This record gives sequence, C-alpha cells and structure tokens, in this order.
Amino acid sequence: MKTLKIIIGILFQIVFVPAFLLVLYLGLIYLTNGLGMGLVAGLLSIFTTLILLFYRYKKTRKTYQKVTFLSSLIPGIIFIAFVAYTLVPVAYSGSIPKFPDPKGVDVKYWKLETGSSIAYYKLSAKSGITKKSTPIIFLHGGPGAYVRQIEINFFTLFTNDGYDVYLYDQAGSGRSGLLPKNAYSHERNIKDFEAIINTINAKQYIVIGQSYGGSLLAHITADENLNKRIAKAIYAEPGASVSSDLDEDKKTFSRSPNALTDDINLPVRLLISILISPKGEFTSQNEIINYFFDHQQLIQDLFTESFPEKDKGRIPRVDLSVINFAANGAIKLNSTKPSEELSLAYKKYRIPSLLILGESSYVERNAPMDLLKINENITEVQYIKGVGHILWDGLDNNNRRIKKVIDDFLNNTISDIPNYPNRSQINDFLNKKL
Repeated sequence: MKTLKIIIGILFQIVFVPAFLLVLYLGLIYLTNGLGMGLVAGLLSIFTTLILLFYRYKKTRKTYQKVTFLSSLIPGIIFIAFVAYTLVPVAYSGSIPKFPDPKGVDVKYWKLETGSSIAYYKLSAKSGITKKSTPIIFLHGGPGAYVRQIEINFFTLFTNDGYDVYLYDQAGSGRSGLLPKNAYSHERNIKDFEAIINTINAKQYIVIGQSYGGSLLAHITADENLNKRIAKAIYAEPGASVSSDLDEDKKTFSRSPNALTDDINLPVRLLISILISPKGEFTSQNEIINYFFDHQQLIQDLFTESFPEKDKGRIPRVDLSVINFAANGAIKLNSTKPSEELSLAYKKYRIPSLLILGESSYVERNAPMDLLKINENITEVQYIKGVGHILWDGLDNNNRRIKKVIDDFLNNTISDIPNYPNRSQINDFLNKKL
C-alpha cells in the first residue's frame, strides 16, 4: 500500500505540478499583458515555484515523502529553466532593416487621417489606352503580410486595359509604418481603407482581396459607409470572415496538398507572444520582425504553403520583407463577424461579387463557404485547377488564366469555367474536399 502511495505521489508531482506551473505562467503573461517583456510574469512564476518547493520540503519527514519531494524538485528546476529560457530575447529589439523596394514601381506614402503611414504602389493605366474611371484596389493577406513582387507583376497586366491599380501595405506591414501593438485591429484596417479611398477620391472602386484581404473585403462591403463606393468585389481565396464555432477537427481542407510538408519550428518565446500576448509587451514587434529577417528561410517556407505540391521544385524566392506576426496576432482577434449581422448587410447592399478558389489551399474551405452561404451578392464562383492559395503565382500561364476569369467578371461575360460551387453545392464541395 505504501509503494502504491509513493507511485501515485510521484505521478502527481511529475504530471500535475508542471502542468499547474505552466498554466500559471501563461496565465500571468496574459493577465500582466506581458509586462516587462515577460519579466513580471516570469519572476512571479519562479517565486511561486520556489514557495511550493519550500513548502514541500518543510513537509518532508518520512522516507517516502523525500522520494515524492525529489519528484517535485526536478520538474520545478526544469520549469524555472524553461521560464528563464523564454525570457531571453530571440532577436535584436532595435530598429528593423530597410527592405529593398520592388521592381517596376515606385514606393509612395499616404499619411492618413487615421494616423497610419501607408506605403502604396500605383500602377498607372498605359498611355494611349482609354482610361477606366473605376480604379482597382488590391488588399493583401496575412494579416501582417505585404505586397509582393508577384502581385505587382500580375496587376500590371490590368494597366494594359486602362485601369489604374493601387496596392498598399496595411498598417504595420511591409514598408508601412509600425503602430503600437495594441493599436492594430481589423477595424483599424477598415478605417484605413476608408481614408485611402477618400484620398484617391474616385467615385467607385473595384476591390480585390486575397486571403485575409478577402476577410477585410467581406466586412468593407457590409459597411454602410463604404459599400456605395464599391462597384465590384472579388474574393480571391478569402480567409475567415464569418464567426464559427467549428472545432479544428471538423474543419474541411483541400485534398490537393500544398507544397509545404515540413513543420515550421518557431522559438517558444515567439509562440507565447503570438498566441498568448499578441497585443502585449512580452516581445516587441521589432524583435519578432528582426527574428524573421535573420531567418529568411522561414518566410520562404511560409510562402511555399501557397503553392500546389506539383510546383514545389520551382517556387520562386519570395522578395525580401517579413510578415509582422505582432500585427497578425492582434488583428486576428476580431477579424470575424456574426453571420446574422453580415447576412442582413448583404441583403441590404448590392455589390456584384466574384469568389475565386484555387485547387490547393491551406485555408480551411469552411471559410469561403461560410461567406458564400450568406452573401447573396456572390453570383459567380470559379474553382481554378492547378493553382494554390496565391492564384497569380507567375508559373506557366496561370496569371493569364486568372486574369481571364477576372476580366470575364468585370466585363459581364460568361466564363468558360463552370460556376462551381454554387450555394446548393456547398456541402458537395466540402464533402469532396476539393
């Protein structure tokens, strides 16, 4: 009986104590908002651990109690070492490097009334061609990503048709100015968009949103202050925009694999910051950005997720810039809205809309299907084989194929690609894992 008691005591110390201390540490980071780069939470956790160990030691009298004390001492020491490890910065917290400018376009800046400094790239309509009165605006993904060379290459094609095209890095992204971590939000991005279209000052716009940019566009078109300014909306592989209570294991993903098959390993310190304290002080955003700048292969690995497996051997190198995961974590906190709220808005405001899906996507298929289900303005859906999450990948004739789909929609021409899936085919699409 005494042996069983010792075994149970040891198991309790080995399993429960570390779990309790870990929850305590992460909880303190959350409650203190990562104060002092995690130092406050770390010291409180270490102090608590030492108090518990001292209490256990004082209660040690019999031999079996000494054994169970040792079984708590070792996890306690390991936990203290773990806390100390996570408190050490993984990169320089000073100024971030200046990224080289993209080719073929000048980088300009808007100083918006919202306080954001936004880097933008204007691709002007080719001279000698009748200029369209409705400019195109592109919303990039992430959040916290940026306008890449492949976007500039693709959207330059539209200038041959007389379109002015505006692409911009959202606040805290790419070459745009950083904000305090607690200033990043989905709503801030919507307000920045409103300030941008007021600055350009066209009557209406064609807006194309990719990935998170599609989520952003879904809420822009539901905004009573903005919807009248949108002539047409194009959702390209949109991320989540509708609130969902689906568990991860119930989400549906494309059967066609993406190129990335290896796990991306991030330091525990960054994971804690992104998942537990995205708006807090556990890490500075400069530390996060500088870490990825020093580990550029990680950005390339993330980039390759956007391509089908068949393209793995010929994926281009991503142009040098980094995803601001500080902005990413903060903005994702409120980047979805209730379906009832959005559905009412889509019934009230009519904006012709197109949904484009790639064959190989790492975004759960439930996200665009949830949007399609409630957005009656999406009258066309184009499922494009042979491309991934970044539809305009520059490989083969993919850019021309995607442009043809967009041109058909803009010109009110019937596409030679089937309109699939429509609303009645959503369950079929999800069940087939297309």
